[in-house]
Formats: sequence, C-alpha cells, structure tokens
Amino acid sequence: MLKKKTLYLILLIPILAISLLLINEGYSQGIPQDTGNAKAFKVLKAKMIDPKTGLPRTLDPNIIQGEDRAGYLVAKEIPEILAQLPCFCGCEAVGHEGLLDCFIDGHGVG
Repeated sequence: MLKKKTLYLILLIPILAISLLLINEGYSQGIPQDTGNAKAFKVLKAKMIDPKTGLPRTLDPNIIQGEDRAGYLVAKEIPEILAQLPCFCGCEAVGHEGLLDCFIDGHGVG
C-alpha cells in the first residue's frame, strides 16, 4: 500500500500540470486570441463589423489589463484612423489589413 504522502504527490502532479496549462491558455480572460489563420481571422472580422461605421469593433478595453489597455482604448476611440494605418508586425500573413485589425482580437495584447 502506498503511503499517504506518495498518494498525495501522485494526485498533485497532474492537478498542477493541468492548472498550469489552464492558466497559460486562459491568461487573456476570454479575449479572442489571434488564431494565426487568415481564414479564421476573416470570419472573426466579419462577425465584428459595426453596422453604423462599417468597421470592425475592437475588444472592450475594460477586459484588457496592464499597459496593453491603452492601445485598446485608442483603437476604440479612433478606429477610422487605425483602419487607414498599416501595421508593421507582420500580421498581414494572418489576414490583417491594417492596424485596427490588431485590436479586434487578442493580437494587440503583449
């Protein structure tokens, strides 16, 4: 029969591993993440279009934490400007057409 400590360790290790994976995956608190797939991004972008402006809506800055929140605040305030600006991070490979696109999902975080 296994000792109690050994049994606890056997149970604790998988729980810690799963917890770390969940924390790593969920760091964004439900923020739609950059898929790295141009087709998936185009579907997301189409769903985010604001009928009033014709531009995609940005993520709510209130769900963004830290310094990244400032970027999302600006994107929400002046989306028509950001839509005209290019992005230089190389995200056009995943379907981004301008700087505004970086702020409709979690791409602008970090």
